[in-house]
Amino acid sequence: MIVLLIISILLVAMMVYMFNQWSRNRMPSKKQRERVVRELKADMDTWSSDLVKMSKEELDLFSLTQDKQVVKKGTGTTAKGTFTTIFHEPVVSYTYRRYLGKKVNELLYARTAEHDYVYWTENGKTSLEIDDQPVGRIDNNVLLGQRTGKELARIETTPRENYLPVSVGSREVGALTNLPAKADDPLSQRAFEFIPDDLNDKEEQLLMSLTVRELVKRAVG
Repeated sequence: MIVLLIISILLVAMMVYMFNQWSRNRMPSKKQRERVVRELKADMDTWSSDLVKMSKEELDLFSLTQDKQVVKKGTGTTAKGTFTTIFHEPVVSYTYRRYLGKKVNELLYARTAEHDYVYWTENGKTSLEIDDQPVGRIDNNVLLGQRTGKELARIETTPRENYLPVSVGSREVGALTNLPAKADDPLSQRAFEFIPDDLNDKEEQLLMSLTVRELVKRAVG
């Protein structure tokens, strides 16, 4: 009887553990998402350094190098880290979660010194919020406006000399490297080229909204 009781307890414990794992890695409902993002923000406050304010100079120095990067894979995938400049100044922190599902279900929260970016992907469709305001949806690295459905920004899929051009509206606002990171040569790992001197705040936000997502996808694999 004692043996059967122990086996029963172990089975119940295993079922509870499996249920908790399933619940933790299940895509949150729309009612739960605001709470989930608040939790990610609060958690990031505990480990992210004070981020350097983004400027033309920081974009020119923005690198593929990450500080405090952690990637965990299992039932679901989680990751976090901070992208730095080539001089190791922290500029963008992020937290990523991939949930269960036949199609892609994931959450990416990213933060600069001035802006928050939230990306929810449900069944392969991604929505973007910047500073708690809905901006639009991202389809194949093209950002379409929330109200108009018109293109706001895009990352080109065809490389130009190892870079992927990025445009906002009809204007090219930079190019993202298509080369992998090299831990042994951090000074050569600049993420961007061809950033215009007169880049405005809106262009910077849309540039970052697409390129940070792309860099995190590469880092997570």
